[in-house]
Amino acid sequence: MRAGLRIVKIILAAAVLVTSALLVTGCWNSRELNKLAIVTAMAIDKTDKDEYKLAFQVVMPGELSNSVKGGGGGAPFSVYTVKSKTLFEGIRKASKQVPRQLFFSHIQVVILGERLAKSGIEEIFDFFERSHEVRLTSMLLVARGATPEKLVSTLVPLAPIQADALMGSAEFSSKIWSNTPVIGIDDAIRKLINPGVEPSISGLRLLGNDQDVSSKSNLEKTRPPYHLEVTGVAMFRKGKLVGWLENDKARGYMFVINRMHSTIMNLSCQDLQDGIALEVIKSKTKTDVSIQNGVVKVKINVMAEGNISEVKCGVPLDDLEVLSKMEKEWGDHTIADMKDAIKNAQSLHTDVFGFGEVLQRQHPKQWRKVEKDWEDKFTNAEVSIVFQGQILRTGMRGKSLLEKP
Repeated sequence: MRAGLRIVKIILAAAVLVTSALLVTGCWNSRELNKLAIVTAMAIDKTDKDEYKLAFQVVMPGELSNSVKGGGGGAPFSVYTVKSKTLFEGIRKASKQVPRQLFFSHIQVVILGERLAKSGIEEIFDFFERSHEVRLTSMLLVARGATPEKLVSTLVPLAPIQADALMGSAEFSSKIWSNTPVIGIDDAIRKLINPGVEPSISGLRLLGNDQDVSSKSNLEKTRPPYHLEVTGVAMFRKGKLVGWLENDKARGYMFVINRMHSTIMNLSCQDLQDGIALEVIKSKTKTDVSIQNGVVKVKINVMAEGNISEVKCGVPLDDLEVLSKMEKEWGDHTIADMKDAIKNAQSLHTDVFGFGEVLQRQHPKQWRKVEKDWEDKFTNAEVSIVFQGQILRTGMRGKSLLEKP
């Protein structure tokens, strides 16, 4: 008996020693920081020969620290481009240009070219899901007009690293303007593989004089000759770009998918068509989808709150009847924007709102009957929208300066 216990103790001790040895050698695949090229943004497009054209935005640590301190003469990042048949081949092929190994754990933005988006984006996400380095929360954008390579090479003020600026611009714009969603790689993948919903990705456009966007001298000007703008919502069907939602339709889209955080809507004021600026401060959308007599019925209910932020006429804001009319006009505008966005998507047979997902969740038996024909069912869906908006405050001043006594 004692011999048996002794053997057990020896085995346990050996196990502890082996485990400790494994822990000590846990850095077998470590990489030195001074041998890595940290990628903060990546651009992907297709060439005429159906090859990938890749661009990598790599941080220059020395110039970045100088930029923060206000000195230095070089750009805070470098851009390397390469053509290849596959994404992974392109990354390895770039080693002929980059003196360090590309490191993707800090990538923040991936910009897709329109040529790639129109030919199909499904194949590129296989690489991102297989890689253990790339963050699936990295933001996706679709280049508009300019090539994604030029967009990823553009120097912008206020942020030394352009990827930081794009992330900040997209997130800040989504919070206070809400005309474009912040879409990550994981979100796009989920919509590609799940039935009943199609991907949608915000667009990125370069406006102004784009002849020399990579020159650091532009950052020394009080008015740079160009700027980057996150604008429009790209709609996909079966992984391919089929159209865009712009301006009011994009805002309506944000209301429908329940991502409206805050925005400004102009209302009429006496003889002025846009005499009142109403700030939407809160919005919640509830969607119900069902099938009745073979027709898809979509019921959307929006509850929103807003404040009066600017008045350009002498309307009495302390009059409840006047406020009630404003709320009615606000609701009419919002419903029109939402219906326009839905009709646009229906004309392209793409359910970027996820109505199919809602039906699958709420009525799984009904969904199984229409899953194979969902594109047609969505295209002919009947949509009804109820908007309940409440104006909470009219600002520090109750009476307008323009109101006559």
